[in-house]
Amino acid sequence: MGLFGGSKPSTSEDPEIRQAENMLASETKNKQKNLDHALKDLAKLDKRHENSIKAADKAQRTLDKAVKDEHKAAKELNQAEYKHDNAISTQRNASKDLELKRQNEGSYEQDLQQRKASIDELQQRKAASDATGESKLAQIHQRAADRASASIDLPTSGEPSSAGSAGTNDAVQGAGTDTTTVDANEPAVGSHDRM
Repeated sequence: MGLFGGSKPSTSEDPEIRQAENMLASETKNKQKNLDHALKDLAKLDKRHENSIKAADKAQRTLDKAVKDEHKAAKELNQAEYKHDNAISTQRNASKDLELKRQNEGSYEQDLQQRKASIDELQQRKAASDATGESKLAQIHQRAADRASASIDLPTSGEPSSAGSAGTNDAVQGAGTDTTTVDANEPAVGSHDRM
């Protein structure tokens, strides 16, 4: 064998040289094995390094996407919180408005009941006043009729005097119109005195 891994076997007859050549060949072979193994490990390490770079790039993309999603979620959360705050404010305003409307409703209800009671009282007073007025008017008509029949009965000749009949007609007409009828025994009564 040659000195550096040659393919020719040793031609030396000297056993000592042969042994040195064999030793050197064995060391060279071991060194080559170690180098091959180291190169193989380097190739594996290089591949792992490339894979780790790819994995880091992928992890960076995942992180970027996560950050983007977080920003989007934070924005949506802010919008949701804003909408929620607006909804709470609207609810409070609606509640206050309802309370105010109910207070107004109660106030109007009370005013309405008072007004109805006042109207009922006015109607009762008017009805009583109308009844009193009708009664007075009926009394006036009755007195006028009584006076008319009394004045017809007064003349002895059997014929009513023109003055008596005229007085009766005047009394009857005065009782039915807005004019005032005056009698010596009764106070003057006109339409403005009726109630």
